[in-house]
Amino acid sequence: MGRHMQTRSVIEIAGSGIHLPAELIIAGYWASQTGLVVFVLNGVTPPAVNAVLDPIVVTLPFSIPGVLYVDINDEKRVREAVLFAEEIYAATRAFRRIAARCRIAPDTIESVGMAFSKLDSRVLLERIARRRSLAEAHPASPIAIGDRLGWRVADATGGSRAQFANVR
Repeated sequence: MGRHMQTRSVIEIAGSGIHLPAELIIAGYWASQTGLVVFVLNGVTPPAVNAVLDPIVVTLPFSIPGVLYVDINDEKRVREAVLFAEEIYAATRAFRRIAARCRIAPDTIESVGMAFSKLDSRVLLERIARRRSLAEAHPASPIAIGDRLGWRVADATGGSRAQFANVR
């Protein structure tokens, strides 16, 4: 992270056992189209987050600000992220305490549950659900669309039935 880099959102991604908050991760990445989003990883590894994002990343332009992973134990980077964020979403009391030590007013930190409506994830989740149902009904394969990837859905005969451009 650059010195005093403005961040759109800081979102704590906290794991509970083998469960990841996949919808929150997707919503955060979707929101990163309009500014850098920092994922503060708490009990979650970057490869686990990547596994959730891999199918989504190819649907958006590669020129978006994207997401940055910061481990919750990296105090310097967490501090920089929360000090210069427009919005902060916490999943645990531990992260709220860290933010408070950085002199972030507790009433400015929202629950990760609030992130969904504020990050416009409902539209994204509806699109993902539609794509999943199409993908289950018809196999899909990536195709080049200009300088980006899209998806071609094949019908039972192997012909192309539809082409999807990037989700915006």
